[in-house]
Amino acid sequence: MTAQAHTPSRSSFPVVVAIIGLFLLFWFLTSKVYVDSTETPEVSKFTVPDTTLAEHNGAAESLLSTTKVTDPTSGKVRLSIERAKELVIAENAK
Repeated sequence: MTAQAHTPSRSSFPVVVAIIGLFLLFWFLTSKVYVDSTETPEVSKFTVPDTTLAEHNGAAESLLSTTKVTDPTSGKVRLSIERAKELVIAENAK
């Protein structure tokens, strides 16, 4: 008489429950991360002026090349880049 080894049969129920649980977890995480495309996105309060590149460059050049008193009580002024360079060189040359 030969004795055959009896291997216990494993239930597939825990494996099925684990797979369904992982699918539910995946669904929950993706539903929280991705926004529904029908929702309207938040509109930014920052608006970009509709100017051409030439207008933008002209405005920037105007700001960089003119001198203007910004706060007369404290004596703050906006200098042109060239004048500011000259003052820094003269101050550091001493």
